[in-house]
Amino acid sequence: MKGVIVISLLLLLGMNLRVAADTDSTVSKHPLAQEHPITIDATALKPPKVWSVPGVTEPLQSLTGFKTNQVKTLKLRPGRYMFTTTTISFEFTVDLEGKLEFAKMHDQCVSGRGTSLLTISCRFTMPQ
Repeated sequence: MKGVIVISLLLLLGMNLRVAADTDSTVSKHPLAQEHPITIDATALKPPKVWSVPGVTEPLQSLTGFKTNQVKTLKLRPGRYMFTTTTISFEFTVDLEGKLEFAKMHDQCVSGRGTSLLTISCRFTMPQ
């Protein structure tokens, strides 16, 4: 009898764990909760300078901030962001599929629309 009770409890516990795991995976699959790897390549900016995506990376004033001489990959959720240095600043968005969008007026200095690789090639603020 004790063996039957123990087996029943284990089966019941296993079912509860499976339901909890299914619930957790459903919650984490919400499109706005997904983090997408977005690679930022600003290595064309010479000399190297600190860059920031406010609210995600260290601020420009940080001694440990990212520098433009290295390509970095950030985990970003769908939404609106800003890339900024001391001389350039522009807005970009990450869509639900993890693809980038930014204003066409920045096409001369920024590339990567429709991809997950944001490439910055101008040192100064783009013409408007």
